[in-house]
Amino acid sequence: MKIDRIITAALVVAFPAVAGADEVRLPQQMTWASYDSQSIVYAESIAIGKVLEGHYGMKLQVVPVRNGFSRMLPLLSSKADIVTTGSDGYFAQEGAFIFAKQGYGPQRLRLVSYNEINPGNGAAVTADSGIRTWADAKGKRVAVVQGSAASAKVVEASLAFAGLTWGDVVRVPVSSWSAGQEALINGQADIAAANTTSPSVERLANSPRGIFWPPTAHDDTKGWERLTAVAPYVQKAEICQGIGIPEGECVEINGYGYPEYLARPDLSDDTVYALIKAMDVHAEEMATAFPRAKGYAFDKQRMQQAWPWHDGAIRYFKEKGVWDADAQAHHNMLLKRQDVLAAAWQELNVGEVPGDEADFAAKWSEIRAKHLREAGLAVVYDDVWNF
Repeated sequence: MKIDRIITAALVVAFPAVAGADEVRLPQQMTWASYDSQSIVYAESIAIGKVLEGHYGMKLQVVPVRNGFSRMLPLLSSKADIVTTGSDGYFAQEGAFIFAKQGYGPQRLRLVSYNEINPGNGAAVTADSGIRTWADAKGKRVAVVQGSAASAKVVEASLAFAGLTWGDVVRVPVSSWSAGQEALINGQADIAAANTTSPSVERLANSPRGIFWPPTAHDDTKGWERLTAVAPYVQKAEICQGIGIPEGECVEINGYGYPEYLARPDLSDDTVYALIKAMDVHAEEMATAFPRAKGYAFDKQRMQQAWPWHDGAIRYFKEKGVWDADAQAHHNMLLKRQDVLAAAWQELNVGEVPGDEADFAAKWSEIRAKHLREAGLAVVYDDVWNF
């Protein structure tokens, strides 16, 4: 179904004027920074906004932004209440890659909600490559999008599942995500970042080379420890429908919540509490307006994530009886991590700051790693600049 038809369907759903307003107190208006206007996430945000407006009178302004770095800026500058994003939100928290420069650095972010339904964001291989497990990827050619840590990290994570690194494969530079799949089609590469729903992946599946999704078996504990050490935001995903998935079969691969809703800590606890409660109360209605929205259902939200939850969300989780000691301990660790990263950034910026951008990032990488190791926390990104 085309995005414009999905939005139209969401707009024509009828709602009572301001039902339930005495139970949920949402602000008169919120602003969310989202993906571009042709994306499924943008359409999803519009549909959710219409549900909230119909019941609570809240006007939702959804601001479309094309790339991950730019999408974070309205949130960081307080021009948006929430950003709907993917792995770029984790890079922002860590002060990694594009955020490893003066004026940015690590950001204190809080998770508000996320869509558990993901399209299997990982890596695909050509059917004729001979790769059936990730261990078979050794010596193969990998399409790497220049300057895109987001796409490169999901490939690196898949390689790490089998104990492989970039040194075990041959990098093939490409200009964009879709160009990676074109490189597979044209015989220039064997592996590329992909998901199970995109049109470019469908072209690959219909090409003479074909497509295959090497599994990241969910019961392989050691493999998953290696994978999440590279990309802590990645989660297990069982895909039963998608491009390249044989009918009637399922494949255990990896993905991540898409999108995640991130906010600053100073967003009102009452607002976040009301938003989470409203999305829970009207979960079925949201899924009717936009089927993919069923991924926001309360029972699909996992308590231990790559970001600390917002206090308003935790308040609702406690009210529902799903916030336990393990969740609190994980949350406390993530808060400590943000404190450590902030202290590292402060140390860098009180000394003599290197003028060159690459030198600045290299110095930041060194100080960041030192602080995290001293605190007994995983470094995750030893090189926060180049990829």
